[in-house]
Amino acid sequence: MSTATSGSAGQAWSEEQLLADVEAGPQGPRVGAFFDFDGTLIDGYSLGAFARHHMRSGHVTPGDIGRMLLLGMRGLTTEEDFEDFFVLGMRAWAGRHEDELTELGERLWTQAVAGSLYPEAWRLVEAHRRAGHTVVLASSATRFQVEPAARAMGVDHVLVTPVEIENGLCTGRPGGPPLWRAGKAAAVRTFAQQHGIDLAESYAYSNGDEDVPFLSTAGRARALNPGPGLAAEAARRDWPIARFRSRGRPGAREIARTVGAVGGTLGGFAAGLALGALNSLAGEGTRREAVDLGLTLAGELGTALGGVRLDVRGAEHLMAARPAVFLFNHQSQLDVLILAKLLRSNFTAVAKKEAATVPGFGLAFRLADVAFVDRTDPTAARAALEPAVQRLREGISLVIAPEGTRSITPALGPFKKGAFHVAMQAGVPIVPIVIRNAGELMWRGASTLREGTVQVAVLPPIPTDGWTVEELDRHIEDVRGRYVEALAHWGGPAAGAAPSGKVAVTDGPAGPVGAPLDARPLRWGTAPEMNALETAMWRGEAADPRLRSNVTLLELLDPAPDWERLVASHEWASRMVPRMRQRVVEPALGIGAPTWATVDHLDLVHHLSRVRLRSPGTMAQALAVVQEFAAAPFDRSRPLWRALLVEGLEGGRAAYVVTTHHSATDGLGAVQLMGMLHSRSPEHDPHRPEPPEPHPERPVSPFGLLTDQVRRTARGVPGEVLRLGADVLGALSRPEAAAQHAVDAVRSLNRAVAPPSAGGSPLLAQRSGHWHFEVLDVPFDELRAGAKAAGGSLNDGYLAAVLGGFRRYHQHFGADLGTIPIGIPISLRTQDDPQGGNRFTGARLPGSLAEPDPAARIQAVREFVLTARAGTGVDVVGLLAPALTWLPGSVLGPASARLTSANDVQVSNLPGVGHPVYIAGSRITHMYPFGPLPGVAATITLLSHDGTCCIGVNLDPAAITEPSVLVAGLHAGLDEVVALAGSKGRGHRSRR
Repeated sequence: MSTATSGSAGQAWSEEQLLADVEAGPQGPRVGAFFDFDGTLIDGYSLGAFARHHMRSGHVTPGDIGRMLLLGMRGLTTEEDFEDFFVLGMRAWAGRHEDELTELGERLWTQAVAGSLYPEAWRLVEAHRRAGHTVVLASSATRFQVEPAARAMGVDHVLVTPVEIENGLCTGRPGGPPLWRAGKAAAVRTFAQQHGIDLAESYAYSNGDEDVPFLSTAGRARALNPGPGLAAEAARRDWPIARFRSRGRPGAREIARTVGAVGGTLGGFAAGLALGALNSLAGEGTRREAVDLGLTLAGELGTALGGVRLDVRGAEHLMAARPAVFLFNHQSQLDVLILAKLLRSNFTAVAKKEAATVPGFGLAFRLADVAFVDRTDPTAARAALEPAVQRLREGISLVIAPEGTRSITPALGPFKKGAFHVAMQAGVPIVPIVIRNAGELMWRGASTLREGTVQVAVLPPIPTDGWTVEELDRHIEDVRGRYVEALAHWGGPAAGAAPSGKVAVTDGPAGPVGAPLDARPLRWGTAPEMNALETAMWRGEAADPRLRSNVTLLELLDPAPDWERLVASHEWASRMVPRMRQRVVEPALGIGAPTWATVDHLDLVHHLSRVRLRSPGTMAQALAVVQEFAAAPFDRSRPLWRALLVEGLEGGRAAYVVTTHHSATDGLGAVQLMGMLHSRSPEHDPHRPEPPEPHPERPVSPFGLLTDQVRRTARGVPGEVLRLGADVLGALSRPEAAAQHAVDAVRSLNRAVAPPSAGGSPLLAQRSGHWHFEVLDVPFDELRAGAKAAGGSLNDGYLAAVLGGFRRYHQHFGADLGTIPIGIPISLRTQDDPQGGNRFTGARLPGSLAEPDPAARIQAVREFVLTARAGTGVDVVGLLAPALTWLPGSVLGPASARLTSANDVQVSNLPGVGHPVYIAGSRITHMYPFGPLPGVAATITLLSHDGTCCIGVNLDPAAITEPSVLVAGLHAGLDEVVALAGSKGRGHRSRR
């Protein structure tokens, strides 16, 4: 092993020794720095955040929880034990979209894991980056857990356990053995060989004795925060040991300091207001002076009682130019106290709207004239800043965090434009306040603070005279660069070094896993009754035909298939999927749950038909046929599906279209069905299963169905009472969690049923109930690369492109570029939900049309989607389920219309098939999905198929009077997202 230069191996090292050792050691990319993740870089385990999410959301079965607890209690001593535990935990991901898991990982990193990042570990990673080393996070966890952390820390490589993904959906199984013990060591050696890494000169860091083989791969092994087993092994092998400051439970001192800080801040502010009010009554003061006195006392008392000291450089700049816009890099809740101490008086601030409801502080903020902004609604946010501009003109300074929110790591985030626009409008200078280490005294998400010294630098004022909107981006980068320079000159991490956002994910070896899941047969559409959501769609349509819920998939086939073989494939599919032979039976009086019943005979002639286009057989001709076929109502006495072969398409091709009713399945369920029925080969498979025709059940009268459901409901009442009692007792034992769940439920319900605050676009207000179809496509890799270049997922880029399309449509008509409400479905499927059926809720995105920058739109969408998915544990329809199934259609129709018609647009993104597939011997070249129009102006749905994003657009022609203009706008929206990655695009186009 190489000899350390800054300390002796086998003994405890400080953070300074670790950093000095890296600085004095070999430099360059041939030296690797391999970091374990859980327990090494973060205090705790990322799996805990995922487990808590899945338990709260009901994604983990009680049986799996019990087995995981037993394994944990017994201890994970062998690779087989770890594989058992790992596989059980991954089952919660079964059936979930790859993009959804990516977003879940990033959301949990932001909300739950990043707050446990060791600052010392952050600085150690930065030291290796400055040395030019190849930094790698090597973990037994998956990329969904590790990749967000790597991206935030600027780490370019991760080694992780592979996840099995089929057709864009997680199977709930690992793609190979977990990277644990010998597996992780082997992965590091393979990576080093592939990337030219000299392991003898490289570094490895871990906290657990299971990683002794991993640590042994590198010549410079370091035990960070080691448990007893690794500490003993490190001493035996003369490996340096370093321990970071725990981020665990606070002690009595931290609690007392926190109480003192909060009490001092609120008490000081209240006392200042009271004294100011007395002076005002005596005619010797104003309201503003009372607020200023309160702010001064709040800063002084809060910091003193909290044990927070300030080491300030450049304090003379605080008073050099007032009024001014004071910018600060937001690291911690402690920043409020720091700013009050620094600025003392004659200032106000901008804060997120949620701050207005914080007990005690919300009232203080309102009294101090703080401007509250809704970060999810750019139009409303800009309006909220107008009073701030007025305050500046009146001589009151303004404090804004240009990052928009607290940083989740010590890294400096991108700056938003709002603060700079305000300074320009008011004609005042900008004064940067650089806060170095507030996050170390009060972690992100922490409820207590630790006493210590916060280092602050106040930079010279920056005049905004002569600034123009056209050059604003350059000025913003200049100001941000000054923060970067100031942070770097402290000798700490180069906090402004922008992570590339690109992380190379290397999975561990594929192959069998020691503890495979129990084999479970594939099932689709096996629920005997409709759930509450399906009932609402089924009965709502009967009351209002405009709410018809037909779901359509259009496939382009090359060449046209043989008709007899296509008919035979449908007969086989009807035996494979019993739902294809079932019709709906309504209970008497139209109340209770509609029930599925097998028909005596399936008449394929009624369900499968063919037409031939007149020459030349263009795509426009095909779409005209398809939209009429898709929009026609179903015969409600037959199974709810029909298919059409459209022959005569130019080039010897054909179009094949399948329409089902939404009450039979949601989009993900339809994808699952297609994955089961389509073949990977054009040849007939003689070994495919051949199930017999399902036998029809004994007929049950509508009155008998109603009687049976009433009887079952009555029998279930005692159990519901017991369950409710258990829930009440549980809530009494966890009052805070119960209260938060209740608040989440109310908020979710309100978001679903309340109309959008800004209303819809007047340009899109008309509704006719007619359908008009259009199609577009764009290369999958290009759209994803463009979105990723702006820090988003493919779904974020797709939503941003749709917004860009509607922005151009409004510009074409000279309409107001305001906000349009966009409905986004969010899957609620769990591992044990049967395939088929419907399991989703919705979120409403206030889509701003005013933003011309596609990258900014992607960031806004991403922030909204991550926040929206945080609330998906509350199923709004599930909350109403006990009542919905007992409501007649005359009531459900208006209720369903209220839930959906408040949106202007519905936008969905479905996983597709990533490899060639065939039907009746013909290759499926494109798959275009079309959703219904439940009272909205347009439904736009993307499905990825074999390297192409196929987009189906369903328009109400009364709302979208010039479809070609919107299609051109959507083309341009996709173009500008693709261009973010520097790609010229390969010409996505409408296939007309």
